[in-house]
Amino acid sequence: MGCVLIISRFLFIFILTLGCIYFFVLMILFLGLFKIKKNRQFKKDYNPIFVSVVFATRNEEENISRCLQSLFCQTYRKDLYEVIMVDDNSNDNTFSIAETMSNEYDNLKLMKASYSDKVTGKQKALDTGIRYSKGEIIITLDADCQAPSCWIENIVKEFDPKVGLIAGYSTFDENLCYENLLGKIFFKLQLLELLSQYIFSMGNISQGLAWTCTGNNLSYRRKLYNELGGLEALGMTGLEDNMLIQWVGKYTNWQIMALPSNIVYTQYVKTVPEFFAQRIRWASSSTKYKLSLVLFLIVSYLFYLFTFFAIALVISGFLSLHGLLIILSLKIIPEFLLVSKGLILFNKLNLLIYFPLIQPIQLIYILICGIYGLSGTFVWKGREIRK
Repeated sequence: MGCVLIISRFLFIFILTLGCIYFFVLMILFLGLFKIKKNRQFKKDYNPIFVSVVFATRNEEENISRCLQSLFCQTYRKDLYEVIMVDDNSNDNTFSIAETMSNEYDNLKLMKASYSDKVTGKQKALDTGIRYSKGEIIITLDADCQAPSCWIENIVKEFDPKVGLIAGYSTFDENLCYENLLGKIFFKLQLLELLSQYIFSMGNISQGLAWTCTGNNLSYRRKLYNELGGLEALGMTGLEDNMLIQWVGKYTNWQIMALPSNIVYTQYVKTVPEFFAQRIRWASSSTKYKLSLVLFLIVSYLFYLFTFFAIALVISGFLSLHGLLIILSLKIIPEFLLVSKGLILFNKLNLLIYFPLIQPIQLIYILICGIYGLSGTFVWKGREIRK
């Protein structure tokens, strides 16, 4: 019995240490959010420059028309931007739909990506389009996204001479109809979880860590792209956006900016298996990240994992309920502060009512997806990718 008590105390101290590190890092990110202005007022005057919107498609026949239409309803001068769509071996009608639309829009250019065994199909497709493009600013989004009319114009306005990369974000259309109450809850939880990841991104960018961003609303200078050698230089990765921003922070002197006030609208996944498949893909490149992020992810994962051990210790009588509450507070308090502040910046504070519900779900899915992601194998658009 004495040996068990010693082990349980050691575990408590170990979990407490992990929790304190987790708490400290999240509070740093929380403070970083105060550097970002809510409802940022975009500049009225700016120097117009030529822009290339480049995106990859694979089996997006349901979304491609809406995406392209939103790109050609921009307030930015039509002669100052081009749209380049690169098809990544779609086996549906995506390319033919875009071909029909190209007859209507002169600045739409269509391409097809070749196969590469060194990078993912998406990386190859994006690199193909970017190298063909001629814009001083490269803007990327996903084929299932729709951009507001002022999207390009607002991005260009923020490119001060020292800014090399701007990380934008996406959200879901909350005016959608739900089949039932369960569908609504799944939608809201998914939206909160997605925005929580973006809030984490805003915090680390604002604090100069350059850990994460999202490729469905990302813009950077061609000079920066050429300086790094393109996306293929990143190597095989399922998250070329995160790898890119980390390389920018590590190998260049360009400034990185988080811009939550200029969003695009993306599609949410309809089923739980699709959700897990998406998160496993997002976790697949975690071991290749910069050391500081890898260490934080290890600490976070172990903290989440051993929280279950703490619960088991309480049930078996080797840890007091008071001790468990201390451990849980090290997770819940900084997350609540971080998410609350971030939701204010996104004008989505109404989602905070789902915060208690997502806590146990988050513990479970991160542990599952984290383990599966270590295999480096994931499925994207019906294609299995092994790294």
